[in-house]
Amino acid sequence: MLIRLSSLPPETVSALSLKLTHQLIKFFSSFPELQSQIGASYLPLKSEVGPVYQELFKEVQVSLAFPVLVDDQMLFGIPEGMPIGSTWLKEPYQLAEPEWLLVPGVGFDLSGARLGRGKGFYDRYLEGKDVCKIGLAWSEQIVEKVPVEKHDSHMDFIITEEFCWDVNQQEKF
Repeated sequence: MLIRLSSLPPETVSALSLKLTHQLIKFFSSFPELQSQIGASYLPLKSEVGPVYQELFKEVQVSLAFPVLVDDQMLFGIPEGMPIGSTWLKEPYQLAEPEWLLVPGVGFDLSGARLGRGKGFYDRYLEGKDVCKIGLAWSEQIVEKVPVEKHDSHMDFIITEEFCWDVNQQEKF
């Protein structure tokens, strides 16, 4: 899967990201209560599908924090202005505790299992936290079964460029 993702041309990643953003806007219209909470997102890698924040912020009034690395631990910070950085948010930012997270992954299945990049940052951060977890992916990253271990976090929702999936209800919306 990583090879397939890294081979996507930049214009394809951009087009998929824009479509994903439109699905994310649809998601927030279905769950408007999330807009009053602090959420968290990520700074996509070059070959990673992710929100187009300029488009998202035009349509949805939401306060987003982004990953910061503090003493080898992933935390989240709200930037002053648009987020700047690659993987980790650059200063200035204010540390925050998000109530929901937009989570990247290499693969997901429809039971909410997520395959990350193997460093465990999200799983360690989410351990013991009761927050809403929203996996973001390209539809081809959805597989039949993701191998999981007991420390792996499961998603509550999965959003792709084609659909929003409610893991608990096991249905698209």
